[in-house]
Amino acid sequence: MQEKNLSMKDIEDLGYYDFMSYLGVPYFHVGGLTSTKRLAELCQINKASKVLMVGCGMGFSACFVAERFGCSVVGVDIAEVSIRKAKERAESLGLGDRVEFRMGDAYDLPFEPDTYDVVITEFVAQFFDMDKAFQELVRVLKPGGMVGINEMYRDADIPPAMEEEILEAERIFSELTQLPFSLYSPEEWEQRLERAGLSDVHVYRHHLSVSLKELELVIRAMGGLGKFAKLFLGLMIGMIRYALSSRNIRNRFKQISRGKRILLNKRSTSKYVGYVLGVGKKV
Repeated sequence: MQEKNLSMKDIEDLGYYDFMSYLGVPYFHVGGLTSTKRLAELCQINKASKVLMVGCGMGFSACFVAERFGCSVVGVDIAEVSIRKAKERAESLGLGDRVEFRMGDAYDLPFEPDTYDVVITEFVAQFFDMDKAFQELVRVLKPGGMVGINEMYRDADIPPAMEEEILEAERIFSELTQLPFSLYSPEEWEQRLERAGLSDVHVYRHHLSVSLKELELVIRAMGGLGKFAKLFLGLMIGMIRYALSSRNIRNRFKQISRGKRILLNKRSTSKYVGYVLGVGKKV
């Protein structure tokens, strides 16, 4: 089914990530392209690297990494609309020879063992049964290759009232995505990577922030200020249009706003939340 032919009922029935891709939201990870760039550096990506991005969404990060580091990238995602949008993005940027996108399940990746030099997830692993998924990421990784994660965290010790609010945000996003959503402490992320059999594991904690550098990276990745403005305006118009046309979509936006406020904007709770960049090597 082509997106342009979707009825309002079809749009209401889209899953969370397909809906966001339909709107044109470029990426979801809170560290933005600044964190993607740093994670690629930690994974030692270069022109010779063969990279797999699991949960690639619309392919924004995958295309960014391919352009920035000159490597080849394959992106997989379970969301059909996301993969379609990702392919369109790669073609529009002239990256068809270096970037490939396909449907795929993180628990059963359609690749042979020892295929990739680097396997990356961004804002995806927190929805996983991590032990099961990380074993699969390691399976398709070459010996000596790197797994890299760019995921949200919550502090291990949080005052009870603030913890209950953060748990409520987790419940909100679980309901929205129809997936289990849990934030782990940096120490827990490190333990899960080690439990997958990875060595030389390092997990770096970052607080949430917005910088001019990040905005510059996004504008450049979009193809310039004009294209950035066009995408942003189109996204805003689309959100307003669908919110006015559908009570279900309006309620969905309210829930998203509520969850994001707790995790990202409310001072009393957001100070206990951030993102981690974690890496580990396959022995």
